[in-house]
Amino acid sequence: MLETLREWGFFLSKRLAILLISLVLVSIITFSVTHFIGNPVYLLVGPRHTQQMLDNMIRDLGLDQPLWRQYLNYAGNLLQGNLGTSRYSYNPVMQDIRSRLPATLELSTFALLLGVLWAVPAGILAGSRPRSRFARIVDVIAQAGVSMPSFWLGLLLIYVFFAELSWLPAPLGRIDRQYRAIAQVTGWYTIDTLWAGNWDAFVSSVKHLILPALTLAITTSPSTLRIARSKTEEIMQSDYIRSARAFGLPNSTIRRYAFKNMLAPVVTMIAMTYGYLLSGTVLVEIIFTWPGLGLYAVDAMNHSDYEPVMGVVLLSAGFYLFIYLLADIITALIDPRVRVTK
Repeated sequence: MLETLREWGFFLSKRLAILLISLVLVSIITFSVTHFIGNPVYLLVGPRHTQQMLDNMIRDLGLDQPLWRQYLNYAGNLLQGNLGTSRYSYNPVMQDIRSRLPATLELSTFALLLGVLWAVPAGILAGSRPRSRFARIVDVIAQAGVSMPSFWLGLLLIYVFFAELSWLPAPLGRIDRQYRAIAQVTGWYTIDTLWAGNWDAFVSSVKHLILPALTLAITTSPSTLRIARSKTEEIMQSDYIRSARAFGLPNSTIRRYAFKNMLAPVVTMIAMTYGYLLSGTVLVEIIFTWPGLGLYAVDAMNHSDYEPVMGVVLLSAGFYLFIYLLADIITALIDPRVRVTK
């Protein structure tokens, strides 16, 4: 028991240290890059500025200080939960992120669920029968999904299901205009509309969610499909599975052992996909006018607005690292050897 607690303590402390170091490095890189690509002072003072106005603004914002001192000031505010203020919207960055984060989380979560619900069973079945026609079809689907740009697929789906068939609404946000005044409880329209008991609004939110979620699911699920297929095929051809069959163990028992050994890498891949979805929905959000973090970051970059860009990047990195940490913990629970090797 004591040895197990020691293993868990070392494992968790190591993973938390990696998480903190990664966040610090991301903040340094992001801060440096954003401060090199543009100066927001010109946006703030307007086109009819004088040199004195420009110098005063630079001094007020602290941009006349060395870059390392600017970063230390930013890091100090960051430790207090202050991500700064947007110089374009004049809102606190934390407030803007809090209002837009539910949209990105809702889209990413539904896209992940759609991808996992078909990719994992298909990968297991294809790996169990690697020479079957179904396995070949799965390989073609995986290759097509990997090679297909998300923005191209999104435009294609809009053309087919909105422009031609008129089955789904125009890609103009998360819900029809008449339902946008619905009370916000979680920020997820699919949940808030049900909470309010408004079935028509729920249907509207689902219809708007289908195409962007499907676009992301198709383009991100092939990685999960491939890892599930390859690990299942590898496990089914392993010595202990052949021995289990030779000893006459039931197929249900063999499948249970195979699934347990296949689960750890699949969980890791799902976690990586979820982290990617939070930060990788930019093009899809632009195409579908989805008011999430991706669209917010793009607007900020267009206006040389440092703080929102850094806030979104840090949030995405933190979320990605946290999800990966949870995946490592789940993997360590499934396979205790991970606690020793990682």
